[in-house]
Amino acid sequence: MKSIPVGKDPMKVVQKCIEIRDRASIDEKAYDICICLVDVDRHAALPAACRLAGNESIHLLVSNLKFEAWLRWHVEDKRSALSTSQLDALTAKHGLVIKKILAPNFPFDAVHNACEIARRADPQLAAGRVGPDPSSAMPVLVDFMTGR
Repeated sequence: MKSIPVGKDPMKVVQKCIEIRDRASIDEKAYDICICLVDVDRHAALPAACRLAGNESIHLLVSNLKFEAWLRWHVEDKRSALSTSQLDALTAKHGLVIKKILAPNFPFDAVHNACEIARRADPQLAAGRVGPDPSSAMPVLVDFMTGR
């Protein structure tokens, strides 16, 4: 697993993933799977990034409104839509993040509950699509990592 921070533009994220994947393939170090994580963030390029990722067999996992919705579901089963600042305040209140970094006491053991909540929030949850607000396709990554 390799994490590459690229920025917020979903098209640039997918393009960078393609570049890294193709370079690794040339070096005979191909990846088994490629996954990109992006927030909705009202990006105009998001639909095109979803199409490009699909065409390139890249799993583009979208969180709507943003990744903090996924973090929230590790501590509470609430699916109300919140603003970005409300989500930030909520994750800080629950001690989930410290300056955009997961807190040392983050409740990783609640990941399967978070997956269930995410699937209830978006019954059509899948890579390459934007779900309702709030939603997150992070259960797709969890499934890959746990072999489900």
